[in-house]
Amino acid sequence: MAHILLVGKGGFGDMIPLLAVANAMQERGHNIRIAAEEHHRSACAAIGVQLELMPANLRSRSALDDGENAQSLRARLKSTLNPGQVEAELEALLPLVRQSDLVIGNQLAYAGALACRIVGRRWVFSVASPLAIPSVHDAPFWPFLHTWQRRAQSVGLSQRGFLPLARLATRMMMRSQVRLYRKLGVSLRGHPRFEGMYSTELNLMMTSPMLAPVQTDWPANTMSTGFAWFDPPFLGGDDQEQTIVVFANAGPPPIVFAPGGSTRCDPGEFFQQSVMAARLLGRRAIVVAAKKFHTQFESHPDILVTGYFPYARLFNLAAVVVHSAGIGALGWAARYGVPSLLVPSEWDQFDNARRAERIGLGRVMDITDYAGPNIANAITMLENDAEVRAGLTRMMPILAQEDGARLACEAVEKLLKVK
Repeated sequence: MAHILLVGKGGFGDMIPLLAVANAMQERGHNIRIAAEEHHRSACAAIGVQLELMPANLRSRSALDDGENAQSLRARLKSTLNPGQVEAELEALLPLVRQSDLVIGNQLAYAGALACRIVGRRWVFSVASPLAIPSVHDAPFWPFLHTWQRRAQSVGLSQRGFLPLARLATRMMMRSQVRLYRKLGVSLRGHPRFEGMYSTELNLMMTSPMLAPVQTDWPANTMSTGFAWFDPPFLGGDDQEQTIVVFANAGPPPIVFAPGGSTRCDPGEFFQQSVMAARLLGRRAIVVAAKKFHTQFESHPDILVTGYFPYARLFNLAAVVVHSAGIGALGWAARYGVPSLLVPSEWDQFDNARRAERIGLGRVMDITDYAGPNIANAITMLENDAEVRAGLTRMMPILAQEDGARLACEAVEKLLKVK
């Protein structure tokens, strides 16, 4: 039995693959702890894993001075990269890492990678998003650069030049992390966002290789596990599930509108335009919205507004899913053979959407075009898209066979046997 610490930050999409691995490793008899943020307390409790609380995010002073909304992309980026935040997390993690045989961390666990190098513990890098391990052979779409990349793509220009540009921009944003490594006398291998996070022993790409094919320029010892299908027991209750199932079965399969990322927290006109599209189509719809937004909706017999609910039990009820191209939402919709209308707005969503469209899992809509008539037209076209139907038919049996949590556990256990 090994003592394994998992370090994770971010939303459910970032954490669920780690939670799946934690649950599976615990079932195999290992002693598991998770270092995570307060909003993941119920998740850890539900799977019976001890939570080690990470320091709350420090709100960036510059973000506050600029009058930014705490949920804005810029504000959250500054908070994530705040040098004081990384140092506070490092202080909390060092004693936990010393007590562990091995540490597994996700793409936001900067302090976890650094703590392992200070203490001399084994570090395993686990990612849900292909963007975390980019390749020049399958050049990704980058946040803040995707508009220019689409233009370059439309005229047949190579995407390769955007990778060094993205590396340069992110390195400039992470200068404080570079200084922290120097201050602590720790060697930093390459870029702090990329090589600085990679493990020399095991990197887990916990996404379907159909979406992110293995590349020759990925770091050594990178393993593609496929999706870790995990139905989170800490989300949704029996009453909520019964309401959803009764509504879904009362007529033709509904359209499900399930925004992710900052759109979930700061939706703007997303919900109003979604409802307009459903009514223009004469279709039934389920809208996933935080409870604080429920008062924005007028009661309508063909529109069900519900709080967040596991996609594992929601998307199989849908005719079409409209979502932000988070990797988890994309995986569940494809596994059930449900076409996705992808409306990316931040982070890895642009690249996830590119990959999904490439293999016929759905179609991409620019969020600036997200208006009722446009949405209705896009859904009609999507449902009549033969390429998408063929892509989903091809992918469903492949995805159903993927077992990312099991393969990740087997790889970690194999590593533990190596002295």
